[in-house]
Amino acid sequence: MAKFITILILIFAFSLALTVNAFAEEPNKQAVNSSPVIQADEINYQDSPANKLGRGIGNTATCWAEIPQGMIDVSQKSDPFLGATLGFFQGTFTALVRGATGLYDTITFAIPPYDKPLMQPEYALQNADGKFKQYLW
Repeated sequence: MAKFITILILIFAFSLALTVNAFAEEPNKQAVNSSPVIQADEINYQDSPANKLGRGIGNTATCWAEIPQGMIDVSQKSDPFLGATLGFFQGTFTALVRGATGLYDTITFAIPPYDKPLMQPEYALQNADGKFKQYLW
């Protein structure tokens, strides 16, 4: 009787090993053959949620740069006194709007469209370098 139970256990273990091995090899072959290959050159960053998320985080973090930029813009168009007063308030308003649009882009980064910014220029510091150099140096 003990030999019979031992033989049954060995047959069960052998058949179980064959079954597990057969199922284990089948999905691996399919996964290797059907797995898509991603080419880094073909990724369109402009039309992806990463673009909208990066723009949102960047605009939220650099919205303060609109204040001196507004002061410089008004100073160049009229005089430095108006730049220090009116330009400050204009830059503060623009900074608040840019910060709000940055938060909106950050919160809704998974919702299309990804390549249409709410404000122009797309980033706060996009044109600031030339303006600062032109005014200060």
